[in-house]
Amino acid sequence: MESLPREFILHNVPLMAVIGLGLGNDSEPTSPTSPTSPASRRSSVSTGSPPISTRQQLSKSLLTLLTAKNQGGIWETGKASGSIFRVVAVEKNHEFLPRKSNSRIPSSTSHSIMPVPHSPLSPLTPGSPLYPDGLISPIWVRKHRENVPALVVGFYDLWDWSTMIGGADSDGTIKAETNIVATTAHEPLGTTENFEKERDAQLAAEISERRRTIYDRGIRFAAVVILKQQHIDDPTIEERLGSIRRGCGLEQKNSFFVLPPTAQSELQNFTTNLQKSLYEVTLGYYREHGKRVKKKRSRLPSPASIGYVPHSADQSRNTPLPLGVQGWMIRYDYKMAAFAEFRQEMDTALRYYESAYNLLLDMFAPTSTITPGAPGFPIRTKRWAEAKVLADCINLKICKLNLYLDAPSAAMTQLNRHIVTFRKLSNIWGIGEETFEYWAWFSKQYHIFGDLLDIATRFGFKIPTFSSSSTSSDYRHITGYGPMGLNPKMMLQHAGFYYHFAATCTSERRKRYLTIQKVNSSEIQKHISILKNIDTSKLPPAPILTAEGNIDHSKLTIELLTKSYEQFKKYKSGRMTLYLASEIAGTYFEAGKYEMALKFFERIAKTYRKEHWDAVLESILRLSLRCAKELEAWENVVEYLVELMSNNVSSTNEKRIEVQNHLMDILYENDVINSITITTPTHSPAIPLRFDILRLSFNDAYFNYCVTDNGNSGGQNQKLKWVDLRDCQLKEIEGVGFFWTKMVNLNITKGSTLVYEGMIIPKESGELTLLSISLGLLSPYWKVDLNFNIAPDQSAKKVRRKWLEFGDIIDGTNAVLPKFITLEGRGDQTSIKVTQKSAKVEIQVNHHSPALLDEHYQIELVILNLESEDVKVILNAELVSLDFEVLDAYVTSDPAVIGRQSLNEIDVGIVPAGESSIQKIYVFGEKFPIPRTLHISVWYASATSIPPTPPPTSGWIEKEEELRIPFILPFEVSFSSFPQYQGVSFYKLPDGESYGKLEKQLLVAKIISTGPWDIRVSGIDLILPDISDSNVKLEIKGFSTDLEDTFQQQVWRPGNVYQVNYLLELTIMDPLSFAIPIKSGSLVLIWSRLTKSNDDEIVNKTTIQGPSLEANKIPLSAIISIPSAPVVGQLFTLIYTIMNSTNMTSEIHVYVEVHEAFVFAGYKQTLFRVLPLSTYLFKVNCFPLAAGKVRLPKVRFVIKANSPGVDHSTDRELKVLMPGVKENLEDDEIMVFIKPKQDI
Repeated sequence: MESLPREFILHNVPLMAVIGLGLGNDSEPTSPTSPTSPASRRSSVSTGSPPISTRQQLSKSLLTLLTAKNQGGIWETGKASGSIFRVVAVEKNHEFLPRKSNSRIPSSTSHSIMPVPHSPLSPLTPGSPLYPDGLISPIWVRKHRENVPALVVGFYDLWDWSTMIGGADSDGTIKAETNIVATTAHEPLGTTENFEKERDAQLAAEISERRRTIYDRGIRFAAVVILKQQHIDDPTIEERLGSIRRGCGLEQKNSFFVLPPTAQSELQNFTTNLQKSLYEVTLGYYREHGKRVKKKRSRLPSPASIGYVPHSADQSRNTPLPLGVQGWMIRYDYKMAAFAEFRQEMDTALRYYESAYNLLLDMFAPTSTITPGAPGFPIRTKRWAEAKVLADCINLKICKLNLYLDAPSAAMTQLNRHIVTFRKLSNIWGIGEETFEYWAWFSKQYHIFGDLLDIATRFGFKIPTFSSSSTSSDYRHITGYGPMGLNPKMMLQHAGFYYHFAATCTSERRKRYLTIQKVNSSEIQKHISILKNIDTSKLPPAPILTAEGNIDHSKLTIELLTKSYEQFKKYKSGRMTLYLASEIAGTYFEAGKYEMALKFFERIAKTYRKEHWDAVLESILRLSLRCAKELEAWENVVEYLVELMSNNVSSTNEKRIEVQNHLMDILYENDVINSITITTPTHSPAIPLRFDILRLSFNDAYFNYCVTDNGNSGGQNQKLKWVDLRDCQLKEIEGVGFFWTKMVNLNITKGSTLVYEGMIIPKESGELTLLSISLGLLSPYWKVDLNFNIAPDQSAKKVRRKWLEFGDIIDGTNAVLPKFITLEGRGDQTSIKVTQKSAKVEIQVNHHSPALLDEHYQIELVILNLESEDVKVILNAELVSLDFEVLDAYVTSDPAVIGRQSLNEIDVGIVPAGESSIQKIYVFGEKFPIPRTLHISVWYASATSIPPTPPPTSGWIEKEEELRIPFILPFEVSFSSFPQYQGVSFYKLPDGESYGKLEKQLLVAKIISTGPWDIRVSGIDLILPDISDSNVKLEIKGFSTDLEDTFQQQVWRPGNVYQVNYLLELTIMDPLSFAIPIKSGSLVLIWSRLTKSNDDEIVNKTTIQGPSLEANKIPLSAIISIPSAPVVGQLFTLIYTIMNSTNMTSEIHVYVEVHEAFVFAGYKQTLFRVLPLSTYLFKVNCFPLAAGKVRLPKVRFVIKANSPGVDHSTDRELKVLMPGVKENLEDDEIMVFIKPKQDI
């Protein structure tokens, strides 16, 4: 689109000018010492701003937000333009262009001197670029887009007296009134009201004067008053703003706005609301302009009534005539369309653009149909060129507006009409299809239309899709094919199609230019004989030829093809991208850029080769061959020639012979020394071709073959030839290695089948694979290898396997003719699995599943020799991990020795024929009760020929067995701990100042035998941990196993439960700060699986981690002690032990609630104090009155909120704990059984 004037193709949006925000290019604040102009000084004082950096930052932020959505493109707004402006910043004293006086166009076409002045851009103004017969200038559009705003918004600061103390006035001098204001402000009866009113009146007068000058030019005006932080708390601010608004005569709703001190994040909302409020006002400006232009057009006379006024007798024929009525109609229609576009009224703008376009096309015709007798524009004149550019721009506008209005078919109709019309006109003008000018114009139309679609899709426009069920009425009404069809010419495609059309036209443009370039204007007379078919009168002028010669047509074509490629790639059109890549390569080839062309050809040839597009591949190969020759890339030349010899290439036999001879010439005449590898299918040549070498490569280099040619030319006419390679000799080829070699006839003819038969004797098991087959051509300068693809394709997999069978050879000939016999299987077989001799050794596994964790699980292996001779046996056993299993296990041959994951090379010894040998191994598993997998391998060899190296090497035969062993827990152990409150006490440490704490915990371990087997338990012990903390000590004070003398060597049946108790004493040196859990140690069980013979029992040890113990963390606790077996009528005492574990004295209030079953002796309310780290005994004497289960008197211990050292705001009651009960008592109710009185 760079070839068109930007003003004619950009989208028009309303123009807003802002004053009072600077020009938007001041990056640094003005230095106080730098000279300033009077205008800038007035601006700084009239704003009465805070420090200049703050005001500049606000101005910069406002201007940035206002100009953030400035529209400068072709498709940036469209239907969703909303209230978007193009915003420009001007100085406060900026003078806008004066308003042009209304004038009337005379009815005559002579255009005599008008009594009123005209616009400087009018065709009636001498000196205008359009004088006297121009239509419209881009300058006029630029004036309304950039210079003449529809709206001016002024930003003004409200004056504040505090900013004037020590400040300067508008002329930059210190005024005396500054000190007066300061003095007045500090005097008791001083006031600034009059001074504020004076300043506000000045601001209102300034705004009013600016509004008047702008209104005189027909431009809308609005003012924004910026407040400072000091104004927020001013009670008179509303009154001041109202006075300013009334003084300047602005409406409060749409013309007068106030900007209070606002955070940066809230300025966006202000600018958005400001533009929305002013948008409708702005549209009225362009609406008035449209009405004014429409009124002028209505005054024009009819062109048919005026007709064409030719030159008068006193006028020269070379003098241009004034612009006719039809030209004025075009001018006014274009202006009305532009103003409608400024208003975003797309349908109205489209209507006026179409009217201007139709009138303009008529002026290109040889004879006008609107203005009778008027000729068209003279060809190659300035006005003719301007009108062509204007027609192209209006065409683009019409297409774009139709796309805005969701009418793609109308856009295509306009584009096709534009191209068809100017194609006809170009033939009339003599610049038709045989000229480069025509194709240049043609290419430009598709290029700019493609750019339009590309920009549109990037901004959200969707290319319509077409189907029989989803065709829109927009296409149906214009197709001409009825309701069931579509006209492809009217279907809008994506931009890639039009870029490709433009590239095709550019290629034609180059061809036409190269044809005309042969004709030089200075040599026309010399070479008139060669110009019989060229009309030299229609040759373009020399400047046009010179300008065309400076254009790189190939570069332009490649750019367009690349754009098209990107578009088709975006829409996932894979075939088309390959075609465009080949077009790009062809353009590079025509331009002589062979290296780039070859790169593209190689890229696309891969796909066509893979997908068997043989006809396309042949053309690409031949072009690649020409590029390689130009670049002297002989390796590539040989590669392309060999591939062109393939039967896949659709070529005649003569061309194949030509290609093969060309290849031989290069191989034996070129002096380039190189080694290359070419991959090609196996096909016969057009004429006999003798290869020098045949190689067969296997995955084991020992079996590689290297067969050379013997030079024999016999058997050329044989269609089926059999070559015997069974008697090859193993020889060393210098610099290469050992090969099986033989000399045979390697002359290959057309239509023949060669069968090479060899023999392989493997020495060990494994998979033997044929990796490659290659035929080589050797010359003094070249070494060419043709590596054949031996991987079977889908079609080969369906063919039955065959074997060529020969009869006995008598006197050098076959007694029976060779024939193919069918084998089992389909497809070529390139690999074979070599297996070892079947093992004749059996492995029997005896064991008692499941295994228990921490047990040396015994497995008995019985190795039975079924061979007819004695064998030497070696055993390997290995634990393998399946599916990321965690092993935590080992295998061993001796339970007393810790083994490893694998047990290798256990010498079983010689096992006689028909006999067996027994070997025991043990598997130990711990931690996780998951299955373990044991892999057993038995290697054996004949006892008479034992291999010198251990297995796995040649000579050994393997027998494998795999065993899955489930492991389960031998015991299930649960722990419980119970604090012993009677055992809590405090004692003084040796330093005489600190106290320690003694606590007792009862640890109970419940052990369940979970295995299916009887086990013998020989010991249970609790191993205390090694506590590194010197402040803590843990001891065992007693355990239940001491009381049971019969514990030793107990036999536990499956499901048996055993319980062991340990009384632990916990000593804490610093009870105030100690809070971490204490490990109780590990419970160790010594056990063995019960067997018939005690000698076979293997002792095992299971260690189970005990729980962590928590020290008593209750700061204050009350523990009750109840005597045993109280009797009716006998006094007994309840003892409450109050334990204070804090470092503060606690005051306890006691409340006793009497129960009817007892008589209570003592105070019902009392109090006492408990010292830090000490205990206090509170006793309650009770006399029971009734027997049975009764509730004891309830005793409440309360800590008051106002007690010393208390950190809680309400009374808190202590929970009463009871020995033997782990948790607090529910509802604080303690029941006791009172025995009845026994009379003797």
